Amino acid sequence: MNPPRIYGQWAGNEQGNREGVTRCITEVWTGWHSHQCERNRGHGPDGLYCKQHAKREAERQFDAQRDERNEP
Repeated sequence: MNPPRIYGQWAGNEQGNREGVTRCITEVWTGWHSHQCERNRGHGPDGLYCKQHAKREAERQFDAQRDERNEP
């Protein structure tokens, strides 16, 4: 089992916030602070993403595979 993800960890909040297991795992930024995406999971790899971030993750994985093959 993977350890829980921590969001929003910084000098003013050294403990951060534990992962909400029903919410998307993407870390999003609001101004200077980060937090876990508030949308529900159910899409993308292993169903860990919301619909919006699942699309971005699929694009990121595609780009990474293309870079490994050195294709333009």
